[in-house]
Amino acid sequence: MERPIPRRVVLAILCAAGAHALSAPAQRVAAPTPATPAPATRRVARLDKPIRLPVWPVVNGLACIALDLVGLGDAAAALEERFGGRVAPMSLGPDANPFVLLVHHRHGFDCWDPVRPVFEKLIVPEGFPAHPHRGFETVTMTLRGGLAHRDSAGVKRGSTRERNSQLQRLRSRPVSTRVKETYGDGDVQWLTAGKGILHEEMWHWADKSRRGECELYQLWVNLPAALSMSKPATEVLRAADLATVAGDGVLETDLGGALTPDGAIRAPGAAREDVLLRKVELAPGASYARDVPADATALLYTRRGAVSVGGDAVPRHTLAYTERGAGSLRVTNDGDAPAEILLLVGMPIREPVVSSGTWVVSSEAELARANADYGAGLLGRPWDHTISDGEWEEWNRKYGI
Repeated sequence: MERPIPRRVVLAILCAAGAHALSAPAQRVAAPTPATPAPATRRVARLDKPIRLPVWPVVNGLACIALDLVGLGDAAAALEERFGGRVAPMSLGPDANPFVLLVHHRHGFDCWDPVRPVFEKLIVPEGFPAHPHRGFETVTMTLRGGLAHRDSAGVKRGSTRERNSQLQRLRSRPVSTRVKETYGDGDVQWLTAGKGILHEEMWHWADKSRRGECELYQLWVNLPAALSMSKPATEVLRAADLATVAGDGVLETDLGGALTPDGAIRAPGAAREDVLLRKVELAPGASYARDVPADATALLYTRRGAVSVGGDAVPRHTLAYTERGAGSLRVTNDGDAPAEILLLVGMPIREPVVSSGTWVVSSEAELARANADYGAGLLGRPWDHTISDGEWEEWNRKYGI
C-alpha cells in the first residue's frame, strides 16, 4: 500500500529547495542574450545576500538571526560556523543560466538537545524524505558530515554513459544493486534526474553517539531539452579522488565538470562539458585567476572570509554574479584571514525554462506531464523515510523504476 507523504515531509523538501520550491506559479525564465565584449577581467555585476533560515538546531539558528538583527553579523557567522543551525537557499535568476538553485546548509545534531526530538517528530524530519525531480541534475557537494541516499532506481550505478577521459579516474562503477549509499566529508554526488526519479537524502555522520556536524552545498543544474529525458543515474566522486591544484596560497578542488572550448554538452553527469565547479581556498593576500569563456555564466559564493573580484568586494555569505564579456576571472583575498569560495561556471542553455517546485522543464505542457507521471507512479512511489533498508528494498522491487 502506498504511504502518503505527511505535511512535515513536505516542509523538509521545501526547506531544501528554499525560495525556489516556495514559488506558487511556475517560473518562466528566458535564455540570456550574449553580452558585448567588455574589459579583459570580470567585475561584479551584482551581489545577493541570501536569507539564512533557522533549522537543525533551530534554537541556534534563531540565536544567529537575533545577532544579525542587532548588527553582530560577525558573531552570528562565527556561531553558525561552530554550531550550525541555518540554511541559505538561493533561487537563481535568468542571468545564472544554466544554474537554477544553490543552497548552503550548515547544521549540528546534539544527542542532548531537548528540542531535537520534538522538532523532528512534529515539524521536520532530519533530512529530505522521498521527493521527485525531472529534467535537470542535482550536485551535492559535502564539506563535513553528509547524507544517506536512497532512490526509486535502487541506486543503480552501472550506467552505460560514455565516460570523459578527464574524469574517468574519478568514477567508480560497481555492479548495479539496490543498496543505500552514504557519502560525505568532501564527497560529491551528481544525480541526473533526467526523465524522473524519487530520492531521499537524510543527514548522516559516522558516529551517531556523538554530535553530528553537517555542512554542504546543493546545486541544481539545468539540462538542454535534448538530454532532459535521459535515464536517471547517480555517481559519487570520493573526496580522496578529487583533483586538486595548489600553489601561491591557493588550493583549488575539482568538484566536477569539464568545460571544453566549444562549451557543448554531449552527456549529463560529472563530466558534462558545459559547466565547471570548483572549491577555492585562499590564504590572506593570495589571488586566484581562471580563464572563462566570454559569454559564460560565472558565479561565486563566499563560504568563509571576504574576497574581491576584479577589485569589487564580495563579503562573507554572499553570492556574486560576474559581468559577461571578459575572458578571465580574478579573485583576491584582501583580508587577514583565510577565505573560501565556491565557483560556478557554465554555458547558458538558450532554451525556454519552466520551473516549479522540484521540476525544471522546458514548457507548461512538460510541467503538466511531469505532475501527471508522478501521480501515476512512473517515477516510482514515495516511501516512508523511517522504514528499514530491507523494507525499502522490498518497496522498490514493487514500486521502483
